[in-house]
Amino acid sequence: MRILLINPAMNLETLGKFQGLLEPMPVIGLAYIAAVLEQEGHRVQAIDQFTYNMTVPAMMEQVVEFRPDVLGIGMLTPSAPVSLEIADQTRRLLPECRIVVGNVHADIFYKDILTTSSVDFVVHGEGEYTIRDLVRALERGDSDFASIQGISYVGSDGEVHKTAARPVIEDLDALPYPAWHLFPYTRYGLLPFADVARPVLSMTGSRGCPYRCEFCSLLYTGSNYRKRDPIKIVDEYEYLHERYGVKQIGFVDPIFPLNKKILFQFCEEIMRRGLQKKLVWLSETRVDRLDRESLRIMRASGCRRILLGIESGVDLLLENVNKTFTTETTRQAVRLMREEKIESVGLFMIGLPGETEEMTRQTIDFAKSLDLDFAKFAITVPFPGSQMFEDLRREGRLDRNDWENWTTFQPDPAKMIFVPRDTSPEFLIKMQRQALREFFLRPKMIYRHLFEIRTINARQLAHGIKGMFL
Repeated sequence: MRILLINPAMNLETLGKFQGLLEPMPVIGLAYIAAVLEQEGHRVQAIDQFTYNMTVPAMMEQVVEFRPDVLGIGMLTPSAPVSLEIADQTRRLLPECRIVVGNVHADIFYKDILTTSSVDFVVHGEGEYTIRDLVRALERGDSDFASIQGISYVGSDGEVHKTAARPVIEDLDALPYPAWHLFPYTRYGLLPFADVARPVLSMTGSRGCPYRCEFCSLLYTGSNYRKRDPIKIVDEYEYLHERYGVKQIGFVDPIFPLNKKILFQFCEEIMRRGLQKKLVWLSETRVDRLDRESLRIMRASGCRRILLGIESGVDLLLENVNKTFTTETTRQAVRLMREEKIESVGLFMIGLPGETEEMTRQTIDFAKSLDLDFAKFAITVPFPGSQMFEDLRREGRLDRNDWENWTTFQPDPAKMIFVPRDTSPEFLIKMQRQALREFFLRPKMIYRHLFEIRTINARQLAHGIKGMFL
């Protein structure tokens, strides 16, 4: 069958002055699905609408030219309106094409999507084997899809049917490598604070997370933690360098590596093959998972930067969102990273539930007191799939579906999704700008980025300065 996969764009105008800081990132989920479908013998193409900043009409010309039997569209919350527009346009232009959507937003709002749009099927959870089975059924001409685990659809009775949940994929190493050859991988980055070398691609060393942070949307991978064989991770790591000329790998795991034994096996295998001389890697982890021994071998194997979900400088707020560590734990982790020469990126949230204006100020001061190399200050958005979203919706505080405005850099106070009771949208926007100014425009930070780190280019610097002041 002819199958087209689309990574939809979002309305970048909603980001205002911050849109220049957003760059295309590897769409590893679609790339895995593409690989499984290619393995099945289907003719697969992909369109990364976001990367090429294509309008919907321009993209539809390519859709019509390919004439897919099946169209698969990823659907995250901010891109949901564009995803549904693509579905509706495809139905008008190619009425026989079967339209499938997946990812977290589709998983949550499947009933509305199926009853108000042109979408035929919603894939729930991990999509690789689900869409494989669905395409097999479509190829056979089946009209009954009840036996396919992990989908929703409108039946012949006009009602929405959701089939039994598909078990998570336990053997992640059985999946083929993502089909990056179908995507514009040379254009991808990992955001300004994460890029060390180009080209860059993503990998996954595990799925799931045993932690339950209130703001995290993990319905897609769940809490069932599954890990790959560290030797096979290095096999793919080496393959990406040899096949695509990749110089940096970014691990997309919520925490990589979670298991210290796996970390040492992974790092030792990289060094045994001499790969630390050819490419670098970075990952995101928790501050309470770091120790000197781990940092030392990570650095030796090519890890140059780590993203830390610090979130807040107020212990009470950390407790409220179930972070299960304290600000003192963060101080110790950042100090160890500095001593072991691994660059640090602190990820902070402004406007958490229960946050006061004084607490926002505390978080900014805390960020400045740490010897971080980068900091990102995001305004809190309770994304669908998170416990925070469920709690606030139950309280009647999230009665809106203007999905394109569900972004953590929102310049319009009238469009802000959530504001704590003891503050205002205007204050949060002001403090986000102020946090960026106070953190990056210190003499030591200017010197560090100009003469030591040197990974932010002139365009990104210009957009960053614009976001700080306008």
